[in-house]
Amino acid sequence: MTTRRTRWTATAVAVLLALTSAGCSKDPESRDSTAPSGYRLDGRELTEGEFRYGLAPQRHPDVTYQPDVVLVGGGANAIRSVTADGMTWTLDPDADGVSDLAVGKVMFATSRAVGRIVDLRDSGAGTVASIAPVTLTDVVRDGVFDGDQPIALDDRAIAFSSEGAGWHSDAPPSAAPSAVALGAAMLPLRRDDKERVEQPRPVNGAPKQTRTNGFRVTPMCCDGGVGAHLTFDEDGIRLAATVVLVMDKPSARFHLAISGGRIQAAELQVHGGGGIKIDVEGASTVGTDKQLNRQFSVPVDFSVPVGLVLGMPFTLSASQDILVNTAFSAKDGNIRASGEYALAGTLGFGYRDGSWGVHTPTKPIIRSSLLESVKGLSVGANGIVLAYKTTFSLGIGALGFRAGLNFSLTVSTGVSRGSALAQFFPLAPGTRGVDCRGATLAIDATYNVGYSIPAPVVAVVNFFLRVFKAKPVQRTGGIPDPAGKVHIFDASQFEPAGCK
Repeated sequence: MTTRRTRWTATAVAVLLALTSAGCSKDPESRDSTAPSGYRLDGRELTEGEFRYGLAPQRHPDVTYQPDVVLVGGGANAIRSVTADGMTWTLDPDADGVSDLAVGKVMFATSRAVGRIVDLRDSGAGTVASIAPVTLTDVVRDGVFDGDQPIALDDRAIAFSSEGAGWHSDAPPSAAPSAVALGAAMLPLRRDDKERVEQPRPVNGAPKQTRTNGFRVTPMCCDGGVGAHLTFDEDGIRLAATVVLVMDKPSARFHLAISGGRIQAAELQVHGGGGIKIDVEGASTVGTDKQLNRQFSVPVDFSVPVGLVLGMPFTLSASQDILVNTAFSAKDGNIRASGEYALAGTLGFGYRDGSWGVHTPTKPIIRSSLLESVKGLSVGANGIVLAYKTTFSLGIGALGFRAGLNFSLTVSTGVSRGSALAQFFPLAPGTRGVDCRGATLAIDATYNVGYSIPAPVVAVVNFFLRVFKAKPVQRTGGIPDPAGKVHIFDASQFEPAGCK
């Protein structure tokens, strides 16, 4: 078929070979997609394939798909593997609908395997499709979907790992394909680069510790909230932090109306908000010679299958992004602080006929203050900035390819402490030195109906798309564009007086 033919550059040939080897990789775990998984949904046990790859869409008389959408028959049974980045899916070439796939069409195989095809080819492992993100209206032309019953984000959550994807590497991808080595999940253009890896089997329950961007991360979810514990110990810098969006039995409701390929109404409500817990400490033996400046996505997404709503296999998901900056001015630098704040109210947003409304939490109430807990002895001033973002999504797709109703809450904190020598060597003769302490807290919300890709992820996604001569994607797509943002709260405290 001419649609499957592409004029490859030398780099793309290397890519092709790399993808073929990734598609043929073996997994020691069971490959019988029809075997029982041990996970139950709506009174039945999911198959191994459904547990790994999601439920299959089904046609419904009240839903019209866009004309370029191809539903792959067999659902999870038609999938043989997927790479850790969620971009490349290997399919059974004999499954219904696979022969209708073509570059530019939208593949819809399961709740997780959905996207616009940017490359399609045959390999010894099967038909290999690489996809780009889509919006809900790229998939559905007409349909009204309701989540009448609360969807609990609880111990049913399935933890999907993207460890090994390119955005979890310390080094960002180059703008030129041949310029530098690529991350672990990207394409091996040099002998010492790692091949793209296959996504591991998900787990139901607490996941193991993972690694990303030099950090060891243990994500947490779901009955008591969403959060992560992270540690870093490299190049003379040590850091440990725990941040949790505390929730009491979180759940969600949604409504979505699409007509003529346009969003007419959309609402997402997330209930159970309770508060924020923050604990951070860091130390440095290198002072100003090196600082930590990392922004990354936690390589585990938590998803609860909603089941079929008019044949659409929706899922409720929670994902996390973190930013860490340090400012150590001395080689004995150290600082630590912890705080807890109460939050109440529903999270989410509503949209109808061009108008938006946002559900935001109440002003935080201090249970224990970050400022009062700031400690650390050093001959220099030191500080840490920690920003934590939790995104709740109700929709289809996976990782950066999720299309749906998205609401994010970002909590940004900063703690600082001046030099302990200040009390002995004041700035002005005859005055008492000031050992300053400071703490800040800011809360912001973002929302959209479409997709939203974290900054560290979009660079890797677009690198991959350029290899296939595909149009790069924006960080967000859908409505509003860019995503809506609401500033909820910010406060700064300094002690003693005169430090600000």
